[in-house]
Amino acid sequence: MYTVVVSFPLVHDTDTWLLAWTTTPWTLPSNLALCTHPEFEYIKIKDGLTGHTYILLEKCLKILYKNPEKAKYTVLQKYLGKDMKGWEYVPLFDYFVTQVCSMFILHKSIVCDVP
Repeated sequence: MYTVVVSFPLVHDTDTWLLAWTTTPWTLPSNLALCTHPEFEYIKIKDGLTGHTYILLEKCLKILYKNPEKAKYTVLQKYLGKDMKGWEYVPLFDYFVTQVCSMFILHKSIVCDVP
């Protein structure tokens, strides 16, 4: 199975990007929400090479780095998925901006930790 990783800037911190992965990239134009597992641990990191700041599932660092043990990044903060509920992000496309006020993070226990 193949996955696509997509970054979404946070509304309250546009310098920080949520990294999400999907196996159904054709649904991205109609994206209205992102899901986090309430009990999984997510990390906010600063990439040492680019200076970009990302939030992703800690177990999925291999999405960003081939070898996380050798990668240059700094962990800035940790969150449980339940702490992220309601965070707003900027959608990839503005198709639904006039119908929906914001795009939010929701909780789903079906979120898995293997891309």
